[in-house]
Amino acid sequence: MKKYASSEQTRQTLIDAAGELAAEMGFPNVSTRAIALRANENIGSIHYHFGGKEQLFEAVVQEVITRCNDYPVSEAVTPFYNILDTPAGQSGAIRAIVKREIALLFDPDYPLWHSRVIYQLMQKKGQLQDMMVRELFDPIVDTMTSLLKRIDSKMDSQEMFLIITQMISPIASHADYMSYCLKHLGTDHYSVEYLKKMEDMIVRQTELILGLTSEKVESNLLK
Repeated sequence: MKKYASSEQTRQTLIDAAGELAAEMGFPNVSTRAIALRANENIGSIHYHFGGKEQLFEAVVQEVITRCNDYPVSEAVTPFYNILDTPAGQSGAIRAIVKREIALLFDPDYPLWHSRVIYQLMQKKGQLQDMMVRELFDPIVDTMTSLLKRIDSKMDSQEMFLIITQMISPIASHADYMSYCLKHLGTDHYSVEYLKKMEDMIVRQTELILGLTSEKVESNLLK
């Protein structure tokens, strides 16, 4: 009989294996046997360490949520709260949000399956999707909505949500369709220069939508 060590290394190996498979195939299509094979562990180790496949999936999702919430979007915009009545403060907060999202999705120190799992979760309603929305998506949207209200109190909710998705969608698309994008670019990873161009383009487009011209931002910085 196999002895199941309660080590963090074994737990993490199983989480990574389940995360990789879910990223490739979607959670409903991943079996305990496939996870065990990918992790090079006995099927029984899944039950020993997590209690079952569903609890392992919850641990996979929680790892992504925890990592993203280590630097919440509210913390990214906090340095600009006291100057949000100025174009420079508004522009700075927008850039901080965009920079955060790019850093989280394309951080080379974290597994590629993290961002792909988010995409897979949003394809099918269920407990795991509810968990992701409640603990990760809603706080981001709430913070960004609050920021947009500060910038323009007359903006309606539909317009605010369109701006939020306009800011996030290019970043998410580069993560969701990474294999195609990288093949088209002829590289195996997004360069620092490419990600900076993405950041600048998203920020500039958002500034234009909000009427934050370069002249307004720059003149405020010189005061």
